[in-house]
Amino acid sequence: MTSPTRRLLVVVAAVVALVGCSKSESPAPAPSSSSTVTAAPQEGSPTSAVPQDGAVRYLALGDSLSQGVGAPDEQTGAFPALLAEQWRGAGCEVELQNAGISGYTAEQVLTDEVPQIEEFQPTLITFQAGGNDIVNGVTLDQYRQNVKAVLEAATGSGARVIVLAQNEWFRSPEGKTYGDDLAAQREAFDAALIEEANAAGAEFVDMRATYKQQADDNQWVEDGIHPTPDAYAAWATELAGAVPAPCQ
Repeated sequence: MTSPTRRLLVVVAAVVALVGCSKSESPAPAPSSSSTVTAAPQEGSPTSAVPQDGAVRYLALGDSLSQGVGAPDEQTGAFPALLAEQWRGAGCEVELQNAGISGYTAEQVLTDEVPQIEEFQPTLITFQAGGNDIVNGVTLDQYRQNVKAVLEAATGSGARVIVLAQNEWFRSPEGKTYGDDLAAQREAFDAALIEEANAAGAEFVDMRATYKQQADDNQWVEDGIHPTPDAYAAWATELAGAVPAPCQ
């Protein structure tokens, strides 16, 4: 999501940056009481391993939701930063590189962020994207192909790959202005994301019940589309529970 200019998720820039002022990313609606991790490892696919020194090199790929748009300080308030802090508190040495950019589609993640995999050599990667694709009229087939390419590169690096669905950005005050069938589109895009994650051997952490509750509670910042700092903190806590101390 990104600013109301409908530009879409410009890393951490408000919806106005997120869904670029367009839309943010949200996963397919399918509430569940707690997050679940689904993995479909494939035969012959690389297996991520904790580096010999036990350190975690964490690369976050995505749009404004990864960037942290809506947090007072994106450097410390984005969910990847908060997640890294939780892992550090559990005894891990974590080096974080947050590549998320507000307004980015899955194709832009592929072309501009994925090259950082080779440079940074992460041991763990999170990936979320989709809201900006919907807002920019990217077809479901195009989205699927771009997601597949991102995940092939990510899992092919040997890193552990965690995939997240879109939040319910389309229920935000600004998000509602982008169309009438957004919930159905998000569901279809998230379904494709989950299918490709399973096919690539990545892990899908389902936080859609949390996203729904946050939308019910109107947890949006003043730009009308990005999550509040408390919402990001809840994501980090849930992720830390689903993916505990990856250095051990």
